[in-house]
Amino acid sequence: MTNNINVWLCGIPGSRWSGIDIQLRSVLSCDRTDETPNRTMYHRAFDPNDPNNGHRGSYWGPGMGCGEDWTDFNFLTKDKLQTDINNVFSGDGYRIIKNHFLARKFNLDYIWNNFPGDKIILVYREPQKSFAWWSEVMDFSIGHYPDYRPGYTDYNTMRDLLWKESTKITDFAIRKGMEFEQYNIGQFRHWDTFNFDKSKEYDEVNKHKHSDVYIASATIPEK
Repeated sequence: MTNNINVWLCGIPGSRWSGIDIQLRSVLSCDRTDETPNRTMYHRAFDPNDPNNGHRGSYWGPGMGCGEDWTDFNFLTKDKLQTDINNVFSGDGYRIIKNHFLARKFNLDYIWNNFPGDKIILVYREPQKSFAWWSEVMDFSIGHYPDYRPGYTDYNTMRDLLWKESTKITDFAIRKGMEFEQYNIGQFRHWDTFNFDKSKEYDEVNKHKHSDVYIASATIPEK
């Protein structure tokens, strides 16, 4: 079993990272105890045949509902971060930690330096495309999950931040030797518990919805 390995998932708003999260939760043995009714939102009317619709489970950082003080990890501790995670998840399996704010300050470096054995997934999609997609399916009004107002304020502020966050992600990947590849769920076939049969269900949808999305992943090395 995976023994509750944290999977730190980082992408900018609109990068279609939520669809990747949904697929990972489907093809891997993930701890899905963070999926509650108040942590579920559909962009479109619910349809069981529409597997990449909306948001599932916990999102982390200001306004996200979990880890509201996760802004600058240098002012937090490893124990504090892990305790926050343990307070949200209560099951077994990979725990996917979706956090835009990893792409601020030196938070990605903090995770790399303090959580050996965990996994990191970086999602890259061109910032303008990401901004356009986010603006199509989300907004800053009350009632959307997650709430982007505390972290991004408004459209003008968000647009500027997306370029800065995207640069943080690509810079970190270069420094750690992580190579981006066009997204395909099969890239995780070497992870424990990967379900090959289930993964084939996403082959067709990924040809269209994720054709401009790239990911890089790594297991954080021991010191």
